[in-house]
Amino acid sequence: MTFIIAQNQTGPLPLNIPFTAPISGDVTIAFSGSCWSSTANNPGGVEVLLDGQSLGKAQLFFNNPSLHQALPTQIFAANLGEGPHTITLRALSSTILTDRNDFFSLWIID
Repeated sequence: MTFIIAQNQTGPLPLNIPFTAPISGDVTIAFSGSCWSSTANNPGGVEVLLDGQSLGKAQLFFNNPSLHQALPTQIFAANLGEGPHTITLRALSSTILTDRNDFFSLWIID
């Protein structure tokens, strides 16, 4: 079963995405998205949080500034209780930027 938390949600970050978990227990949460760097030769990316706790990061090294780049799709293990939750997406640093041309998707894969 796959449950869509967000599909092509536009930026900018930070984003708070509320959802209601359809199941409880150990699940896999998948993330994809994009961002860009204001400076060259800069590591960066997006952190994914579930109910305020970090699930992990989608990281990339930006050789060029001002170029939107797709982040590597990330898979995170999580333990969910049924009911309401919030996923928060935030940039890893102040030089990592997002705007309406960046899109973010999240899924529960069970």
